[in-house]
Amino acid sequence: MTEPAPVSLGAPQDGDAPGVVLSRVGPGSPLASDSAFGVAVVTLWHRVSAAGGAVGFPVQVTRAEVAARVAGVVDDIRMGRLIAVAATVKRRLVGLVVLRPGTGIVAHTGWIRSLMVDPDEQGRGTGVRLMEAVIALARERGLELVDLSVRDGQGLESFYRRFGFTEWGRRPGWLRPAPGDDRDEIFLILRLADAPESPAAQR
Repeated sequence: MTEPAPVSLGAPQDGDAPGVVLSRVGPGSPLASDSAFGVAVVTLWHRVSAAGGAVGFPVQVTRAEVAARVAGVVDDIRMGRLIAVAATVKRRLVGLVVLRPGTGIVAHTGWIRSLMVDPDEQGRGTGVRLMEAVIALARERGLELVDLSVRDGQGLESFYRRFGFTEWGRRPGWLRPAPGDDRDEIFLILRLADAPESPAAQR
């Protein structure tokens, strides 16, 4: 199957820096959570999944399956229920991180529900920059605790430990990215007061 062409999020703007540009997404932000953004997210999410990325889908996932989930994510960003930061190169989406702040008695917490970087952009520090940005936004929001989960067997825990995350639990064999390939789901938590000031320096 031919891979869809990258989706543009708009024309380059005066002042755009060369390379990766990070932007908030949603109401009052540089990028709108609109249909063009949604298509771009589908393309990114599908590319990361097809490359074996641990982003909630098996490698064989179809664009239609990804699109069904993205529709709700885009709507939640537009309504302010999710906080998102996008990484773009020449206005092309190459990375995304999404945080769901808690409400009610867990309003001091947040859940990072996804972090993804285009396969062609990985290894260049984009994931680190996205994590730094979303942690800064969590602090700005007044959150005290943030958690996330990762798939065992891919070494992702060491990436998140760089930011101060520690493991608090596992669900053995909970994830099945492929038939016969069961993985633990590992839960990590960050106390924002304990987060290092410059994780990028630890690369």
